[in-house]
Formats: sequence, C-alpha cells, structure tokens
Amino acid sequence: MTDTISLPAWAQHGTDLSGKTVLVVGGAGGVGEGVTRALLAGGATVVATARTQAKLDDLAARVDDPKLVVRPLDVMGAGLEEVVDDLVGDHGLLDGVVIAIADWGDQGRKGLLDHTDDEWEALVAANQTSVFRAYRALVPAVAPSGMIAQLNGFSSDIPFPGAGGVAASAAATKSMTRTIAEEVGGRGPRVYEVILGMIRTRPRQLAGIDDPAWIPSADVGFHVAELVAGSGRLAGTVLHYFVDRDSGPRPTAPTRP
Repeated sequence: MTDTISLPAWAQHGTDLSGKTVLVVGGAGGVGEGVTRALLAGGATVVATARTQAKLDDLAARVDDPKLVVRPLDVMGAGLEEVVDDLVGDHGLLDGVVIAIADWGDQGRKGLLDHTDDEWEALVAANQTSVFRAYRALVPAVAPSGMIAQLNGFSSDIPFPGAGGVAASAAATKSMTRTIAEEVGGRGPRVYEVILGMIRTRPRQLAGIDDPAWIPSADVGFHVAELVAGSGRLAGTVLHYFVDRDSGPRPTAPTRP
C-alpha cells in the first residue's frame, strides 16, 4: 500500500488552488483522505473533519502537510452552526466544501422490508438527515464563487438487494443535491452531485479488499480540484458519474447491460 498519488490521464494539468480553502467533511475517511491529499497537492488549504480527534490525529501524522488543518465535526451534533461560524471566522468564506459521509449501519445485509423501525431510522439519520444538516449549515459558509459537492455511491441509481436502506438514502440525497442546485443556482455557490463507482481506499486495503481496476480515492480529489477551480469540463454540470477509472468523470450514467 502506498500514499503516493499521481495525476490521471483524463485530468487537467496545472490546476492551481493556491490561496483557496476547502472543507472536506469526512476528510479522515477512506474517500475523504484521497480527496484531501489531491487538494493539498493542488495548493489548497484543506480543513479535514471527522467525528473523533483520534482519526484526525492519525490523518495529520500520515499526511504531514502544513496546509492541512484538522477539526472535529459532527454534522448530527448540537451547535453545528456555531462550529461552522468558527470555521468562517478562522478562514473566511470557503472556496469549496466536499461532503464525504456515509454509514452502512449495524444491521448487516438484509432485505429492505426486513429492517426494523430503529434500523431504518438509524440509516436515514446517518445517510440522509446528516447530508441535509451539512447542506443547511454549510451552503451559507461558501463564497458565491465557490462550490459544494456531495460524494455519493452508485447505489443511488440501481437496485441494491441486501443494502436497500443505504441505497434508498443515497437516492434521496441525490435528489436533495439536485434540488438544492436548482434552488441556489445563480444566487450562491455551484452545487454538484458526484456519483462514484468502486473506490480504492486505505481502509479497504488494510482489510485486504482491493482491486487495481477500482478508482484511486485521490482521483476523486483531482476531479474535485477542477470543480473548485471552476475549470473542469463538467464545472457547469450538476450531476457527474465517476464509475470508470480510465475514462474519468462523465455527465451521464453508464449504460447497464
């Protein structure tokens, strides 16, 4: 396993984020870490968050970059708006926000109709209400010229037997993001929904789960960097699909066989 990142063939060269500040909610997670590393490589100051200080300390020790700032943040916690106000006080209005949060829950694999009320409500809270609260608190904290993106899974588009609760929440937040984009359009930051395929992450590799054909998590970050800069070919498109490593992000879903 290596922490080395390299620019994919589809990405633009010379994306410069010097002077920009990007908040990565879930920046100490598997996908979030890759996004954080790519944004740092582009010259941005990155504020990476997690719910626990231990995860942030581990990230900071491994990344070891002076432009990395770590902050505990629980989007379901009390006082979220006050924490965001403190961030803006420290860094000014943000140039970008990435929402990279998801939770498979504790219910294990089971049919959708086999979920108990408690299991269902827990999944909705962790994967849907959390994203709503993040948007509500963070959209006002982003500069009008900035961007905010939710990273979502391809389960938002397809049947997902055995994990229907997660898929239903993913579909809901996809709709949520597209609705917010319409409501904010022209009066606030650019809003993006990025649907991801299988991603290579550090936690998966540590667990012995890996495939060289999967998308490196840093490649997601290189796409985000272009969106922050406003220079990517999809900068004017709300919905993106990044499900194939070689072809990179696309504005339309892949055709299912």
